[in-house]
Amino acid sequence: MQNQKTNTPNSILDVKQYIFYDSNDGFVLSDPRFVEIFKSCQKVLKSFDLSFKKDVPYFKMSLARCPHCGTHHVVKYGFTKRTLVFKEIGKTKVKVQRYICKRCGKTFQTDLTSLVDKNSNFTNDLKSESEHLILDYLGSLKNVCKSFKKFFGITVSHQTIENWLFVNENILEFDLGRCSGYYVFDVEWIKINGKWKYHHILLDSISNCIVADAIYDTEDETTVEKFLKESTANKNKKAITTDLDKKYASIIPKLGFKHQLCISHTKKNFKQTIKKF
Repeated sequence: MQNQKTNTPNSILDVKQYIFYDSNDGFVLSDPRFVEIFKSCQKVLKSFDLSFKKDVPYFKMSLARCPHCGTHHVVKYGFTKRTLVFKEIGKTKVKVQRYICKRCGKTFQTDLTSLVDKNSNFTNDLKSESEHLILDYLGSLKNVCKSFKKFFGITVSHQTIENWLFVNENILEFDLGRCSGYYVFDVEWIKINGKWKYHHILLDSISNCIVADAIYDTEDETTVEKFLKESTANKNKKAITTDLDKKYASIIPKLGFKHQLCISHTKKNFKQTIKKF
């Protein structure tokens, strides 16, 4: 009986495997931290190559060429150590390949301006995140700083963020005093360092912007009242929309707001009332 060739099932071929190979010693990139670095650089990888050696990211030119005379007759000439700050993983020590030109004798290094600006350690991806946050927080630099620390573990001064946004001054024109007075309040679970916490969020329902947020260990009446009282101080007060949690019904009127339910929870409450009747 002749041997017959069998095709590999498509279900197996559909599984994607990402293997990152270095010219000196090949390996599979399994460290999740390295995966995040690679994802952060994906948009600009055409400008340079990225590899990993002994837990250190290496940046080198995709096509080594002297920026002074244009020749390809260049050789490696050591490397430069830098500390870059990525959005998802914070500070990371990296090495940038340096070169020397055989024709003109000048030295240069891998150009990373597509990833990070000159004389800066913060990546462009991280800087762009500040623009989204400043819009969400209606121009509050203080709240943006807190968010960088809370969600990314990165400490950034308000002056640094203001310098990033200086090229677009209109983005800083928002004022928390412009809050409509109509808010949406919700609490969600969030896992920090392996422990579940309560993320309290207050949004302006007209502009759909975040007015305030905070993380607490509990979600009791004292915590909710404290958060809402501090978050709405010196702001317009008209109504706060919540879910069906019973403790909100006593807290919100006490703070000078009308208590409302969102459409879905209003329908749910109506059905429950009819069912009991």
